[in-house]
Amino acid sequence: MNLVTVFGGSGFLGRYIVRQLASKGYFIRAVVRKPNEALFLKVYGKVGQIELLRGDIKDEKSLQDYVKGSDCVINCVATFFETSSQSFKNLHVSAARNLAESAKKERVNQFIHISSLGASSNSNSQLLKSKGIGEEAVLENFPKANIIRPSLIFGSEDTFFNRFAELSSISPFIPVVGPNTQFQPVYVDDVAKAVSLLIETNQNKRYLELGGDDIYAFKELIGMLLIEIKRRRIILKIPFLPAKIIASINDFFRVISGGFVPPILTLAQVKSLESDNLVSSGAEKFSDIGIVPKKLSIILPKIVSRFNRT
Repeated sequence: MNLVTVFGGSGFLGRYIVRQLASKGYFIRAVVRKPNEALFLKVYGKVGQIELLRGDIKDEKSLQDYVKGSDCVINCVATFFETSSQSFKNLHVSAARNLAESAKKERVNQFIHISSLGASSNSNSQLLKSKGIGEEAVLENFPKANIIRPSLIFGSEDTFFNRFAELSSISPFIPVVGPNTQFQPVYVDDVAKAVSLLIETNQNKRYLELGGDDIYAFKELIGMLLIEIKRRRIILKIPFLPAKIIASINDFFRVISGGFVPPILTLAQVKSLESDNLVSSGAEKFSDIGIVPKKLSIILPKIVSRFNRT
């Protein structure tokens, strides 16, 4: 296998996948909307090894051109909130379906789709519901696709620990919706290694749920963070009902302002926190592919060191 095409290659997980594959000697085509902002990917490989291609996964008519000649196609594209030009349905369902269909038409050997732990077509969260329907759409069009479902992903560029660390620097309160909701945080590079391994061993039809070995409640994660950066803050536990009201108001003003109001808290995010984010019993996981995931307690100090109050 020589050419791997990655959609969303400049994103949080995508960049780690590109780096992993480049270190293994693969040629990589990264399809990104803004190539000038993805030039950092070039340093992960040798001259000519990584190609940046301007493109959009929602551009259905061009998808076959994007994947032409590929041995493997990876879909890392996702969003945690909707905008006027980007809905969950368009991105997680329609675009994923069209990409899988284009890969099949171009006789691509392998397709890897990055979803989320908890994704289900029956979910009350529109975010997780769209991802669940997206998985089904991918498998309908590319039956031998590999589905990767990570839990909460952490790493130097994550939007979880970094966001709460930044908040702690300006606020005496840290609001937490669903303080008892449980997660199995997983290191971003371990997820990238799992993807790389599937490609190296040319595997198909794998359905992996990837979570770390340790389980934490939401409030415990915030507590760990505060200890690490040596800040004393009040963890404000917000019940789901008022959280839904706040999120609905935020969603409303985001829509009427054309996206000017930031997505501080969305209704889809609140609903996704109503269920634990844990690897299912009997699911294929890291141990089934020979990977021992790194522990959050070891990596967290490196992630938030810049916020450390010395």
